[in-house]
Amino acid sequence: MTMQFLGLDYWKKCQEVANADEEFGIKTKMFDATFTYRVTDKDDQPEIYVKFVDGQITEVRELSEGEKTDFTLEGTYSIWSQVNKGELDGSNAIMTRQLQFKGNMSAIIRYSKAFLRLFELMQTIPVEY
Repeated sequence: MTMQFLGLDYWKKCQEVANADEEFGIKTKMFDATFTYRVTDKDDQPEIYVKFVDGQITEVRELSEGEKTDFTLEGTYSIWSQVNKGELDGSNAIMTRQLQFKGNMSAIIRYSKAFLRLFELMQTIPVEY
C-alpha cells in the first residue's frame, strides 16, 4: 500500500520502521527531544510532531497550533522529495540550507548519523508524490 509522502500516515509508518531498526536504536540512544517536520510550500501538508526517547520514536501526531518543539526541520516539498528519492543527500540538503534546521546545532551534530539513518529508512516506504 502506498501512502501520501509526508502525510501523518507516512510519519506513523516511519515510526514503525525506525523503531524496528536496530541501527537506528543504537544511533539514537540517549537522545530525548521533540521535532517538528514541516513542508514550507504546501498548505495541505500537516506539520508533524515527532518525539524521540532513548532510541525510540515514542509519539507521532499533527503539531498542535502554537506548540513548540526542541527542533524543526523544514523545506519545500520538492527538496523533501529529492532527498527521499535519493537524488539529493540529506546531510548536503541541511548543510546547504535547502532543508532548514532550527534548534541546538551541537546536539544535532552529535546525532547526525541517527538522522541520516532515518532518511535511509524513510526511503524504504512506498509513497505517492
